[in-house]
Amino acid sequence: MRRTRRLISALALPLPLLALAPLGCRDAASALGTAPAEARANAHELFGALAARFGPHARDARLDSLRLAFARSALVPRRLWDDPAIWTASTPVFREVDVAGAGTPGRYHLGVVPTLPALLRPGDYRRELRLTSLGGHDFQWTARDELAVGPVAGDDLARALGALFRAAEHGSERDVRAAYARVLPRATAQLALLFSLDTLHLAPNAAGGTDVRLSIGVHTDRLAARLPRYAKYLDKYARPTMLHLVVADTKGRDWWRLHKDDDRITIWLRVHDGALAPLAGPLAGPPARMPDSMGVRMDASTKAWIFRVGLERLHGEVTLVRDPHEKAFIARFREEPDWQLPPLVGAMLHTPLRRPFQGEGAMIALGVRDGSSAQTVVTRDYRLAVRESRIMRWFGGLGSSALGDFRRGAEEEFDRYNGDVLLAVQRDLDEAGGLTPLTPP
Repeated sequence: MRRTRRLISALALPLPLLALAPLGCRDAASALGTAPAEARANAHELFGALAARFGPHARDARLDSLRLAFARSALVPRRLWDDPAIWTASTPVFREVDVAGAGTPGRYHLGVVPTLPALLRPGDYRRELRLTSLGGHDFQWTARDELAVGPVAGDDLARALGALFRAAEHGSERDVRAAYARVLPRATAQLALLFSLDTLHLAPNAAGGTDVRLSIGVHTDRLAARLPRYAKYLDKYARPTMLHLVVADTKGRDWWRLHKDDDRITIWLRVHDGALAPLAGPLAGPPARMPDSMGVRMDASTKAWIFRVGLERLHGEVTLVRDPHEKAFIARFREEPDWQLPPLVGAMLHTPLRRPFQGEGAMIALGVRDGSSAQTVVTRDYRLAVRESRIMRWFGGLGSSALGDFRRGAEEEFDRYNGDVLLAVQRDLDEAGGLTPLTPP
């Protein structure tokens, strides 16, 4: 499970930029504030904060040591429980470690801290990771990540997304491709090292709205000359990863789909008046609002030696938060999927694989919170319960092996690539409309 999540994340950060940036990027950037100068400043700080946190960074020695320990023992946490060198806080019931980061692109530092600091500047980051004993061999991981991204409001981000959708509804493939070189020349060059937009299908739907189909190619051969270890890692681990994801409402209507197979990622959307719409069915009157409660279905697998390992028919419940100062989605998984395992592994004890989905289930949430300080904060939360066993040790070994390969050179190049892409977007937006950058390059 951890391995599949890592492989998907290796492609996920630049992907939305490639898929959506040309679809009205200038209008989207203008929506990031109430006036042009404010919008440009907000866009600059937003992408600068993302580039600092997800680009190249330094880590202190203690954090490097903890990352290695967690990679080996996250699914068998009894090994970690009694090691005082790991934790910054301990009680009879839980253990906790706090991490913080700060700096600018190219000068960013992450380290273990005794207490979580305030988030005062764009790029400031903090994480609280907690391990709770549930009794016996059962433990629960919970984590909260927070990243300051400047004063841009959640409503501004929602308007920017609406501008992208509205441009897709009224644009053409030729217009979008022309916008690459005109509006985002630097970002286009960086993204082209790994991705290509092979298909962009924008077609009016007879029942209303516009159908959007994006087909994105992944080209590690282009990347190899510049970032060879990252390209090699993607060839070994990400290329054989398969993913199929569908988000649907309680009426059974699909709202969007994503499929990844080999070197191709395909996304299906339908947009109507600046908002997502159900993929099928009539649209009458105002835009259909995505319900606050949705469902997600996922199949995911990757290759381990000569076998495929993964899960099928994973069902989750998605809740959308639309408060004035908080936008978020929360996904909870309470039903065990069907597992795809090698024959001998599948014969092991099955109960520990059921444990993460019992009780409150597994959870992941992503959100944006503003209004409480000068900084808007991007948040991520997750919760996962585990029961120690032989099969969890086997899963942990798979994840540890892949993560070890990632950290032996590929991670550094992965961070460099993400930082280059995000800084390129920032500089392109700084200069949109003939404006000079807000800060020297």
